[in-house]
Amino acid sequence: MTNHSHGKSNGDGRSRVRAWGRPKQASPDARTCAARLVEVAPLVVRFIRGQMRRQMPGLTMAQFRAMSYLYRRPGCSLRALAAHLGVTPPTCSALVARLVVRGVVTRAPNPASRREVALHLTPGGRAQFEAATEAARRRTARVLAELPSTTVRRLTQDLHELWAAFAAAEGDSER
Repeated sequence: MTNHSHGKSNGDGRSRVRAWGRPKQASPDARTCAARLVEVAPLVVRFIRGQMRRQMPGLTMAQFRAMSYLYRRPGCSLRALAAHLGVTPPTCSALVARLVVRGVVTRAPNPASRREVALHLTPGGRAQFEAATEAARRRTARVLAELPSTTVRRLTQDLHELWAAFAAAEGDSER
């Protein structure tokens, strides 16, 4: 039997149940938060990507996004990467070819399907991506260090909850 609803606490011990197919109406607070998040998130993402690209000069944003995806999903197919990037498989194939020439990505036959290739970061590509990620974390930490420690602790907790909510929403959209 498939469960198509989940319970959330109302704070009074009772739970409210929401069907997966029926979206919950957003409260005024949620709409205000969403507006602010849509405004702030691109600024934060640009800052972090800028820091990482400084560590990997000459990389286009699409190539950087491809490396990021391959870091999280080693062995993915060209088709999956193309879907993530929002490009056609031929466009993605050309992008991957440039990353192969750069020595940061490998293509290998997929043992599960002869018609597909499995994509991986090379050890050097993985090391470059990890070094760039660490440099971005250090620079971001310096910016956050300007905030009061209570704010940083609250943001950290809130970001854990935000991640969980969006991870669940991403999972819901795949149902």
